[in-house]
Amino acid sequence: MSGAKRFSFRVCCACVGALLGAAAIMGVHGVTQEEVLPSTRPDDEGALRASRPSVRVVQRATKVAPTKTLLLAWATGGLPLDTEQVLERTPGVIDATTVQAGLDWIESSRSANGTSVDQPPQGMAIPFEVAYIEPGEYASFVPPAERDVVRTLVPGHAVLADTEAELRGAGEGLEIKLLEGSVRVSGIASDIATGGYEALATGPLPQHWSRPDRFVLIHLRPGVDRQRVVRAIEPLLDPDQRLRVRAQGETPFLRYGDAVLPQLIIKKNFGEFSARPLPDGRIEIDNAWQQQNIRSGTVPVLGSLACHRAVLPQLRSALKAVVANGLAHTINPAQYGGCFGPRFINSDPRGRLSHHAWGVAIDINVAENLYGTKPDQDLRLVELFRREGFTWGGDWQIPDGMHFEWVRFP
Repeated sequence: MSGAKRFSFRVCCACVGALLGAAAIMGVHGVTQEEVLPSTRPDDEGALRASRPSVRVVQRATKVAPTKTLLLAWATGGLPLDTEQVLERTPGVIDATTVQAGLDWIESSRSANGTSVDQPPQGMAIPFEVAYIEPGEYASFVPPAERDVVRTLVPGHAVLADTEAELRGAGEGLEIKLLEGSVRVSGIASDIATGGYEALATGPLPQHWSRPDRFVLIHLRPGVDRQRVVRAIEPLLDPDQRLRVRAQGETPFLRYGDAVLPQLIIKKNFGEFSARPLPDGRIEIDNAWQQQNIRSGTVPVLGSLACHRAVLPQLRSALKAVVANGLAHTINPAQYGGCFGPRFINSDPRGRLSHHAWGVAIDINVAENLYGTKPDQDLRLVELFRREGFTWGGDWQIPDGMHFEWVRFP
């Protein structure tokens, strides 16, 4: 990225920061103004099924041996900084390590021999989820064969997830220019070892991360009940925070917000775009990616909508099943909240990107299922969407009952 391009993108980020308070007030998760582009082309269902992306990465992510002694603990809004120290004093806990994650932006990258790898359009950058770790501690939580590449990580370097290395088309020696500096790739680890994040890093957090996703990994002694961990953490939390403790094998990745797939996996299956953040919590996505991937189409009950071309047939199948089972009355078309909507989660630029930005989630019956309220969807409707490969936000730590999101192909 040239100096002028980099300045343009950073000005966008600075404007976002300056107007963050107003953006946070304006942001409501489910009420998505769907982006329907004049250039959006109708879908061809047969062609879409033939060109459907590979699901290999999604399948690989689930192959983890279950264990009750390796736990993930996270809470909405992030765990307090002293959680790790409290846990390490808790009887039955062998050790614990804190992970802090967030969204950075790739402005450009070059291979070890100096060849340009990533060169986003002017004023744009590539969203890039990174987890910051303490390498010596974190190494004990990854498979033994991968511990050395994690343990030797130093500031200014990064370990890429293997899927991220595929996306970048480069590996060790890759120089990645981020919003606040550069990192050099010192190694590659499995997606499981990185927790589904695109890269692992160490050292001071980026200054623009005002609210990182902070969680803890824990090793328990055999036979110790996880409720001991719950009882140790809950007194540290604010009254409105909700704690989630999961064991390895109960969730594909040990990471913050584990109910949905990581951005890494969404990119692998639906493509990677360049974008720039906007002050109101939306993002402007590279038009070439939208032209290639976002399609308008007609589906039962809801009529015309715009989604990712690979998800549209799946969504249509789910809604056909809704009609076939006599449940069309459980969806109010007037309360449709959108599918493709390029923005941050809750329109809050301090957080991660919503998967609506890829057009792989849909909000329905919005007014009766507002974010953070008790869900009011017909559970028969929910089950039909699950059968077609969608997860339901009504099951999340903070319920989002309007929200259905892709997690697998049929």
